[in-house]
Amino acid sequence: MRYEWFLLAAGVTLTSDAGADEPIEKYQVVSPKDVGIEVTGMNGRGEVVGFEWADDVAQPGVVEQRPFLARGKEVTYLPLLKGYTATFPAAVSDDGLVVGRASKPSPPRARIQMRNQAFLWDAKGGIRGLGVLEEDRASFASGIARDGRRISGYSVGDDRVRACVWERAGDGWKANALPHASRLGSNVVAISGDGRYVAAVDGVSPCLWTLSPSGAWSREVIGDNGSLIPRAVNDSGTVVGIRPNGDGQTDAVIWSREAGMRRLAKPEGYVRAEAFAVNDAGTVVGLVDGPAGSDVGPNAFVFEGGRLRLLAEGGPAFASATAINDHGQVAGVMEEREP
Repeated sequence: MRYEWFLLAAGVTLTSDAGADEPIEKYQVVSPKDVGIEVTGMNGRGEVVGFEWADDVAQPGVVEQRPFLARGKEVTYLPLLKGYTATFPAAVSDDGLVVGRASKPSPPRARIQMRNQAFLWDAKGGIRGLGVLEEDRASFASGIARDGRRISGYSVGDDRVRACVWERAGDGWKANALPHASRLGSNVVAISGDGRYVAAVDGVSPCLWTLSPSGAWSREVIGDNGSLIPRAVNDSGTVVGIRPNGDGQTDAVIWSREAGMRRLAKPEGYVRAEAFAVNDAGTVVGLVDGPAGSDVGPNAFVFEGGRLRLLAEGGPAFASATAINDHGQVAGVMEEREP
């Protein structure tokens, strides 16, 4: 798979939760193409952002990733931010505002100011940079509220990495650092659809930040060190993500205030699981995979009502589910399998 994370020390025992009966197949898989697609985000209207894998016309035999926004089969390829050479979309709001990061190469051992910069794009305003926190040198956007008025991400300075949010302020945006006890320890800063919750790793502790009615953010540790690397959070504050299990593999985990931390049991024959998204009904989607070199997986999964099943709706090409909305639509990685 094409996902990266910071490995944290594991040190907790989690309970698994699974059932024998499979739920009725009811999910619509959204993808502009049957194969060669990696979706990184989806909004409530079923629009998706991500990458299309395609042959590079200028370099035969080389596959390039083309960043896009898709409405059904209609694809809009995203432009470059001025001065940058790559665009990495991460999320999209219900009104079509795309966020992510723009990057440019750096010579060895050279420090380039704003080598990576959080960006936003929409059809009307085009692409523009979000800047960084004061005295920092790089920024990354990884999530956006459904109304497009709050963006989550992080800002990088000398010897510091801080989770932050950008708030819409008139025609511009204002960046604010979230409360921290240590250096940010994950490369995704997830935000709920209503923009009230943010989840990430602070140091080695999984944390949930909550916005109070007064507009202040509070930080809460929600698990033992290394017990959860958040990838998504919903409007109820339920957090899903991954946990390194000490065997070189990962477990999919879910945390809620009511039930605490739970590990999602993997189907027989699978050794790795990752949870990537959760909707407001608490339905979780992600990836399960078998041992390296085996014919098992990778496969997209859905977890609901205490049961995990493979998402057969997407066919054999549906390798990983990375997004789900509240209308029964899922999206993810569609890749051609080896014969």
